[in-house]
Amino acid sequence: SDFLLREERKQQVLQGLAEMEEIDREVLILRHFELLSNDETAMILGLTRTAASNRYIRSLQRLEAVLSEVMGRT
Repeated sequence: SDFLLREERKQQVLQGLAEMEEIDREVLILRHFELLSNDETAMILGLTRTAASNRYIRSLQRLEAVLSEVMGRT
């Protein structure tokens, strides 16, 4: 039961990420999975520190919105 619930949530997150713009996915991947700092993320993506911070915050908000929509479909 717990395993199935985790798998369902995992699929919902993957679907949510797939529905996001590539740059939003990149920011989230670099910050959360690669554990890079904001400065490192900015350098890799060719953004200013402020732009990287703003994009990160907006990306989290977009992911939250997309996940709410995806979870509402199930």
